[in-house]
Amino acid sequence: MSCDCKNCGDHRNFVVTDFSKKRVDTLIPYKNKTYVSYFIKVKGNVNDTIKIQMVNYGGHYSIPPGEIDTLLNADYYGKDTLIWAFDPYRATKGKLKIEYGL
Repeated sequence: MSCDCKNCGDHRNFVVTDFSKKRVDTLIPYKNKTYVSYFIKVKGNVNDTIKIQMVNYGGHYSIPPGEIDTLLNADYYGKDTLIWAFDPYRATKGKLKIEYGL
């Protein structure tokens, strides 16, 4: 597990080419900003299923293999820190651009 704080705050974007380990990111809402949803954008290709998990709430998204260009979102009102984990699950190769945001 790793955490990249080069762009800490309410947004992260990164590229995955190494499918040998998980990645964990923490999104922290700004106190004076209004939020209505979170989003996850995934674009690229992968040879097998990956998972993106909301660690502190237990939910997860399974994304099937192949070409991917998807947007996932849900209600979020800015009260709690969200911890997201990218899990390569069954995937071993590919290239994905992933963006998390509040």
